[in-house]
Amino acid sequence: MRTPSDEKVEGLAESIRDIGTLINPITIDGNYNLIAGYHRLLAFQSLGKETIPATIQEESNDTFNELLEIDENLLRNELDYIEEADHLVRREELMASLGTIYRTGDNQHTSGESKVSVEELASSVGLSKRSYQQRKQIYKLHPEVKSFLSGTEFAKSLVDLIKLSSEEDHIQIEIANLLITGECRTWKQSFFQAKMKDHKLKTTPQVDFNIKERWGGMPKSLMKFPRVEDDLRKVCNLVNHTEDLRHTKATLAFGDMPIRLHQQNPDQSRFSIDYYTRPGHLVCDPFNGRATTAVTALHLQRRFIGFEINALAARKTREVITTHMEVEDSSWTLYEECGVEMESLRNESGILDAIYTSPPYFNFAESYNTEDERDLSNMPLPQFLEKIDILFGNISRLIKTSNYKDRIFHPIIMTLGTARDGENGILDMSYHFQTIAKSHGLTLWDQMFVEVNNPFAWSSHQTNYNLGFVTKNYETQVAWVKFN
Repeated sequence: MRTPSDEKVEGLAESIRDIGTLINPITIDGNYNLIAGYHRLLAFQSLGKETIPATIQEESNDTFNELLEIDENLLRNELDYIEEADHLVRREELMASLGTIYRTGDNQHTSGESKVSVEELASSVGLSKRSYQQRKQIYKLHPEVKSFLSGTEFAKSLVDLIKLSSEEDHIQIEIANLLITGECRTWKQSFFQAKMKDHKLKTTPQVDFNIKERWGGMPKSLMKFPRVEDDLRKVCNLVNHTEDLRHTKATLAFGDMPIRLHQQNPDQSRFSIDYYTRPGHLVCDPFNGRATTAVTALHLQRRFIGFEINALAARKTREVITTHMEVEDSSWTLYEECGVEMESLRNESGILDAIYTSPPYFNFAESYNTEDERDLSNMPLPQFLEKIDILFGNISRLIKTSNYKDRIFHPIIMTLGTARDGENGILDMSYHFQTIAKSHGLTLWDQMFVEVNNPFAWSSHQTNYNLGFVTKNYETQVAWVKFN
């Protein structure tokens, strides 16, 4: 048996001592197996009594045998939470058929029958009343969901199963499908994707919120874009949180906390596309990645052209745009090819109103676990910069010409970072990119430093101090234009 409640036993013993007898006898079957009254039996034993009033319940052996089998299974602790919930509910049904459970309207203090309360049912299997009722809640899961999840690792997560049981049937089934097919590997992501399944992101020609409250007043050289869980981020996360695209950069807490590769901030993208471009403009991202630029540009009623070498990222981008955005097919194009070479646009020039992108970090700072020879993140610095030179050659041809006199500007905007290379110090992407851009006749037009959260800040503080440098917490957003 599970460990009974000492407090419950002591209370019963005191009551029996005061009254001199037991008001409600225990219940046993014809073979003297205890059906109900375990705490009462222990209370009598604690008082040194050798006999106890009992009611013999003569029922079919099938009922008792099933009840004993259920108790045996519950006591072995080998059940997952779905199986346990089914056992608990079935146990109550069997005990109810024997008339040993209090029903609504019964008075457990005056009834002469031997019945057990919810508290006693719970304590008889080693649970508090609250834990017992929580486990029974899981019984409410849709039968199809139980079939999907029972016997899997997901059936061992009590909190998530309780949460799942409160969802509508179609959401439950969708979540279970996402988990067992491997499309989602975590409960959190499966809940998110299931609830977003029919969501549509509305478009707007400009930001529709108080800019001062969100971004702290006027646009300036130093900006911080807070994490805002709005519809734009939620739709972007449908791509960004795809498990096979969320590569781990490093871990903290002795490997227990994975640090994912940096996600382009949708709020920074929204600010930049809204500030530097206009509705109807054609915005290009040579490194589509997890689709933040694509989704944001279309959300702000711009047109979009993107390039992507990762087939999964391309597929998820198309899936999210077609399913979750109310935009015309003619307003966007995603080429599944190299965004450096831009082969599909080799015969075009002066067609882009803006370029907004975040190239991969160089010096192997990010790994996307691809063997694609076109993947810049796998290239040593000299080869990386050769590719960036080709990129600037193409985008300087494709971007429209700006006109200072008429105040017409068509920016090439890139978010760039830095990397450390031991004794070689800081490798600044902005420096290298500016040098290359200038060689292609582009003019450095604007520069913004964006504060970012560094997950390694606290863990690396002492190391940074010993090495004589501060913790990095910014990226540089650089804008160039092309004049005649």
